[in-house]
Amino acid sequence: MAGQYTYHQGDDAFAVASMKKYLDKKQEMDKLLDTLISPYIKGKQFRILDAGCGIGHSLFFLNQLSPQSTFLGVDQTPVYIKEAKKLFGKLLNISFEVGNVEDLAKKYPKAFDITMSRAVISWMPYYEDFVKALTKVTKKHIFISSLFYDGDIDFLTKVKMYKGESGVNTTPAEEHRNVYGLPRFRRFLESLGAKHVEVVDFEMPIDLPKESVDKMSTYTETLKSGKRLQISGAILMNWKWVRIDL
Repeated sequence: MAGQYTYHQGDDAFAVASMKKYLDKKQEMDKLLDTLISPYIKGKQFRILDAGCGIGHSLFFLNQLSPQSTFLGVDQTPVYIKEAKKLFGKLLNISFEVGNVEDLAKKYPKAFDITMSRAVISWMPYYEDFVKALTKVTKKHIFISSLFYDGDIDFLTKVKMYKGESGVNTTPAEEHRNVYGLPRFRRFLESLGAKHVEVVDFEMPIDLPKESVDKMSTYTETLKSGKRLQISGAILMNWKWVRIDL
Protein backbone atom coordinates (compact mmCIF):
# COMPACT_ATOMS: atom_id res chain seq x y z
CA MET A 1 0.00 0.00 0.00
CA ALA A 2 1.20 3.49 -0.69
CA GLY A 3 1.24 5.68 2.37
CA GLN A 4 -0.95 8.28 0.74
CA TYR A 5 -1.81 7.53 -2.91
CA THR A 6 -1.82 4.72 -5.40
CA TYR A 7 -0.11 5.93 -8.55
CA HIS A 8 -0.22 4.67 -12.10
CA GLN A 9 2.61 2.45 -13.18
CA GLY A 10 5.40 4.65 -14.47
CA ASP A 11 4.61 7.45 -12.01
CA ASP A 12 6.91 6.07 -9.31
CA ALA A 13 9.41 8.92 -9.52
CA PHE A 14 6.62 11.48 -9.25
CA ALA A 15 5.07 9.61 -6.32
CA VAL A 16 8.33 9.52 -4.38
CA ALA A 17 8.98 13.20 -5.08
CA SER A 18 5.46 14.07 -3.89
CA MET A 19 5.87 12.12 -0.65
CA LYS A 20 9.24 13.71 0.04
CA LYS A 21 7.48 17.08 0.16
CA TYR A 22 5.80 15.86 3.37
CA LEU A 23 9.23 16.03 5.00
CA ASP A 24 9.89 19.58 3.83
CA LYS A 25 6.56 20.84 5.13
CA LYS A 26 4.58 18.81 7.65
CA GLN A 27 1.09 18.09 6.36
CA GLU A 28 -1.94 19.14 8.39
CA MET A 29 -3.00 15.47 8.64
CA ASP A 30 0.37 14.65 10.21
CA LYS A 31 0.03 17.52 12.67
CA LEU A 32 -3.32 16.14 13.81
CA LEU A 33 -1.85 12.64 14.18
CA ASP A 34 0.94 14.06 16.35
CA THR A 35 -1.66 15.67 18.61
CA LEU A 36 -3.75 12.51 18.87
CA ILE A 37 -0.98 9.96 19.31
CA SER A 38 1.43 11.95 21.47
CA PRO A 39 -0.31 11.18 24.82
CA TYR A 40 -0.04 7.47 24.05
CA ILE A 41 3.62 7.25 22.99
CA LYS A 42 5.46 10.20 24.53
CA GLY A 43 7.83 8.97 27.21
CA LYS A 44 7.06 5.35 26.35
CA GLN A 45 9.33 2.66 24.97
CA PHE A 46 6.96 1.00 22.52
CA ARG A 47 7.14 -1.02 19.35
CA ILE A 48 5.20 0.87 16.67
CA LEU A 49 4.05 -0.22 13.20
CA ASP A 50 3.19 1.96 10.20
CA ALA A 51 0.98 -0.17 7.92
CA GLY A 52 1.23 1.17 4.36
CA CYS A 53 4.15 3.44 5.20
CA GLY A 54 5.02 4.83 1.77
CA ILE A 55 8.50 6.38 2.07
CA GLY A 56 8.27 6.43 5.88
CA HIS A 57 7.71 10.09 6.64
CA SER A 58 5.13 9.38 9.36
CA LEU A 59 7.61 7.23 11.30
CA PHE A 60 10.20 9.98 11.03
CA PHE A 61 7.81 12.35 12.81
CA LEU A 62 6.68 9.75 15.37
CA ASN A 63 10.32 9.05 16.20
CA GLN A 64 10.65 12.68 17.24
CA LEU A 65 7.80 12.14 19.72
CA SER A 66 9.12 8.84 21.08
CA PRO A 67 12.82 8.41 20.23
CA GLN A 68 13.18 5.51 22.67
CA SER A 69 10.60 3.43 20.75
CA THR A 70 11.33 1.10 17.83
CA PHE A 71 9.46 1.44 14.54
CA LEU A 72 8.67 -0.77 11.57
CA GLY A 73 7.26 0.50 8.28
CA VAL A 74 5.65 -1.99 5.88
CA ASP A 75 4.55 -1.26 2.33
CA GLN A 76 3.92 -3.52 -0.66
CA THR A 77 5.59 -1.11 -3.11
CA PRO A 78 9.35 -1.85 -3.34
CA VAL A 79 10.31 1.57 -4.71
CA TYR A 80 8.81 3.28 -1.65
CA ILE A 81 10.66 0.99 0.76
CA LYS A 82 13.88 1.54 -1.14
CA GLU A 83 13.45 5.30 -0.76
CA ALA A 84 12.51 4.95 2.93
CA LYS A 85 15.71 3.03 3.63
CA LYS A 86 17.71 5.64 1.74
CA LEU A 87 16.15 8.49 3.74
CA PHE A 88 16.08 6.95 7.21
CA GLY A 89 18.47 4.00 7.12
CA LYS A 90 20.85 5.70 9.55
CA LEU A 91 18.19 5.79 12.27
CA LEU A 92 18.82 2.54 14.12
CA ASN A 93 15.39 2.37 15.74
CA ILE A 94 13.48 2.55 12.42
CA SER A 95 13.34 -0.32 9.93
CA PHE A 96 11.35 -1.01 6.77
CA GLU A 97 10.28 -4.05 4.82
CA VAL A 98 8.32 -4.87 1.68
CA GLY A 99 5.22 -6.90 2.37
CA ASN A 100 1.44 -7.17 2.45
CA VAL A 101 -0.06 -6.03 5.73
CA GLU A 102 -2.61 -8.86 5.59
CA ASP A 103 0.25 -11.36 5.99
CA LEU A 104 1.91 -9.73 9.00
CA ALA A 105 0.06 -11.71 11.68
CA LYS A 106 2.07 -14.84 10.87
CA LYS A 107 5.35 -13.04 11.46
CA TYR A 108 4.36 -10.50 14.11
CA PRO A 109 1.48 -11.84 16.27
CA LYS A 110 0.61 -9.13 18.83
CA ALA A 111 4.12 -7.72 18.34
CA PHE A 112 3.29 -4.00 18.31
CA ASP A 113 2.00 -1.78 21.10
CA ILE A 114 0.75 0.83 18.63
CA THR A 115 -0.16 0.59 14.94
CA MET A 116 -0.97 3.49 12.65
CA SER A 117 -2.13 3.59 9.05
CA ARG A 118 -2.37 6.92 7.30
CA ALA A 119 -4.78 7.30 4.36
CA VAL A 120 -4.56 3.72 3.12
CA ILE A 121 -7.87 1.86 3.39
CA SER A 122 -9.88 4.21 1.15
CA TRP A 123 -7.48 3.28 -1.66
CA MET A 124 -8.25 -0.45 -1.21
CA PRO A 125 -11.16 -2.53 -2.57
CA TYR A 126 -12.42 -2.83 1.03
CA TYR A 127 -11.00 -2.61 4.53
CA GLU A 128 -11.98 -5.81 6.38
CA ASP A 129 -8.93 -8.04 5.81
CA PHE A 130 -6.52 -5.14 6.29
CA VAL A 131 -8.07 -3.94 9.55
CA LYS A 132 -8.45 -7.49 10.87
CA ALA A 133 -4.71 -7.97 10.29
CA LEU A 134 -3.96 -4.81 12.27
CA THR A 135 -5.90 -6.11 15.28
CA LYS A 136 -3.90 -9.35 15.15
CA VAL A 137 -0.52 -7.62 15.36
CA THR A 138 -1.43 -4.84 17.81
CA LYS A 139 -1.69 -4.97 21.60
CA LYS A 140 -2.94 -1.53 22.66
CA HIS A 141 -4.08 1.07 20.12
CA ILE A 142 -4.60 1.48 16.38
CA PHE A 143 -4.76 4.88 14.67
CA ILE A 144 -6.34 4.91 11.18
CA SER A 145 -7.13 7.81 8.88
CA SER A 146 -9.55 7.33 6.01
CA LEU A 147 -12.52 8.85 4.22
CA PHE A 148 -15.64 8.27 6.30
CA TYR A 149 -19.33 9.09 6.10
CA ASP A 150 -21.38 9.56 9.27
CA GLY A 151 -24.30 7.53 7.93
CA ASP A 152 -24.60 3.76 7.60
CA ILE A 153 -23.67 3.73 3.90
CA ASP A 154 -20.48 2.71 2.10
CA PHE A 155 -19.59 4.58 -1.09
CA LEU A 156 -17.33 2.31 -3.13
CA THR A 157 -15.92 4.41 -5.95
CA LYS A 158 -13.59 3.44 -8.77
CA VAL A 159 -11.54 6.06 -10.56
CA LYS A 160 -9.90 5.86 -13.98
CA MET A 161 -7.28 8.53 -14.64
CA TYR A 162 -6.22 8.88 -18.26
CA LYS A 163 -3.30 11.02 -17.15
CA GLY A 164 -1.13 10.03 -14.23
CA GLU A 165 -0.64 12.35 -11.28
CA SER A 166 2.47 13.62 -13.06
CA GLY A 167 0.27 14.74 -15.99
CA VAL A 168 1.66 12.15 -18.41
CA ASN A 169 -0.80 10.19 -20.57
CA THR A 170 -1.05 6.63 -19.32
CA THR A 171 -3.02 3.44 -19.78
CA PRO A 172 -5.88 3.89 -17.31
CA ALA A 173 -5.98 1.61 -14.31
CA GLU A 174 -8.92 1.38 -11.93
CA GLU A 175 -8.18 2.86 -8.53
CA HIS A 176 -10.35 3.07 -5.44
CA ARG A 177 -11.53 6.20 -3.64
CA ASN A 178 -13.86 4.66 -1.08
CA VAL A 179 -15.81 6.48 1.62
CA TYR A 180 -16.87 4.12 4.41
CA GLY A 181 -19.92 4.38 6.65
CA LEU A 182 -18.82 4.90 10.25
CA PRO A 183 -21.62 2.87 11.90
CA ARG A 184 -20.69 -0.29 10.03
CA PHE A 185 -16.99 0.38 10.58
CA ARG A 186 -17.63 0.65 14.32
CA ARG A 187 -19.64 -2.58 14.35
CA PHE A 188 -16.87 -4.37 12.49
CA LEU A 189 -14.25 -3.13 14.98
CA GLU A 190 -16.41 -4.26 17.89
CA SER A 191 -16.71 -7.71 16.29
CA LEU A 192 -12.90 -7.86 16.34
CA GLY A 193 -12.80 -7.08 20.05
CA ALA A 194 -12.29 -3.31 20.06
CA LYS A 195 -13.02 -1.92 23.51
CA HIS A 196 -13.45 1.70 22.45
CA VAL A 197 -13.51 3.66 19.20
CA GLU A 198 -12.83 7.41 19.11
CA VAL A 199 -13.42 9.41 15.90
CA VAL A 200 -11.88 12.83 15.23
CA ASP A 201 -12.86 14.91 12.19
CA PHE A 202 -10.02 16.40 10.20
CA GLU A 203 -10.74 19.99 9.22
CA MET A 204 -8.34 21.57 6.76
CA PRO A 205 -7.12 24.88 8.25
CA ILE A 206 -5.55 26.24 5.05
CA ASP A 207 -6.67 26.89 1.47
CA LEU A 208 -5.58 24.47 -1.25
CA PRO A 209 -5.64 25.72 -4.85
CA LYS A 210 -7.51 23.91 -7.61
CA GLU A 211 -5.25 22.36 -10.22
CA SER A 212 -6.03 20.62 -13.52
CA VAL A 213 -9.47 19.04 -13.80
CA ASP A 214 -7.73 15.99 -15.27
CA LYS A 215 -5.94 15.25 -11.98
CA MET A 216 -7.15 13.94 -8.61
CA SER A 217 -5.24 16.53 -6.61
CA THR A 218 -7.14 17.85 -3.60
CA TYR A 219 -8.37 21.45 -3.41
CA THR A 220 -10.62 23.33 -0.99
CA GLU A 221 -13.89 25.25 -1.25
CA THR A 222 -14.85 27.46 1.69
CA LEU A 223 -18.42 27.53 3.04
CA LYS A 224 -20.05 30.64 4.51
CA SER A 225 -19.41 29.15 7.95
CA GLY A 226 -15.68 29.27 7.21
CA LYS A 227 -15.33 25.50 7.06
CA ARG A 228 -13.25 24.23 4.15
CA LEU A 229 -14.45 21.29 2.10
CA GLN A 230 -11.73 19.15 0.59
CA ILE A 231 -12.49 17.92 -2.91
CA SER A 232 -10.55 15.59 -5.18
CA GLY A 233 -11.98 15.30 -8.68
CA ALA A 234 -15.68 14.69 -8.08
CA ILE A 235 -15.18 13.25 -4.56
CA LEU A 236 -15.68 15.00 -1.23
CA MET A 237 -12.72 14.09 0.96
CA ASN A 238 -14.21 13.52 4.42
CA TRP A 239 -11.02 12.66 6.28
CA LYS A 240 -11.20 11.42 9.85
CA TRP A 241 -8.72 9.91 12.29
CA VAL A 242 -9.98 6.91 14.24
CA ARG A 243 -8.39 5.61 17.43
CA ILE A 244 -9.18 1.98 18.24
CA ASP A 245 -8.47 0.74 21.79
CA LEU A 246 -7.92 -3.00 22.06
